[in-house]
Amino acid sequence: MAVVLNITPSRFRASGSKLDSQRRYIRKGSSGTEFKFVTSQNMDVSDGGLRYVDPDGNNVDDSVYNGNFSGSAGIGVKV
Repeated sequence: MAVVLNITPSRFRASGSKLDSQRRYIRKGSSGTEFKFVTSQNMDVSDGGLRYVDPDGNNVDDSVYNGNFSGSAGIGVKV
């Protein structure tokens, strides 16, 4: 019989070890990244206006926003 779920203090395995916490499924990429992952605050509201920072680091706001928020770009990751 296959082990379906195995949890220890230092390791998690599920589905017959197809999912294993000791493997790196998502890794930081420098070039050829598949998608961006936002790691910090990326949205702010001020006086009824909204500004958000897209994963590429561009500030996008409506005409009402008058704050001084500038977020950071996301990091590229590979799966």
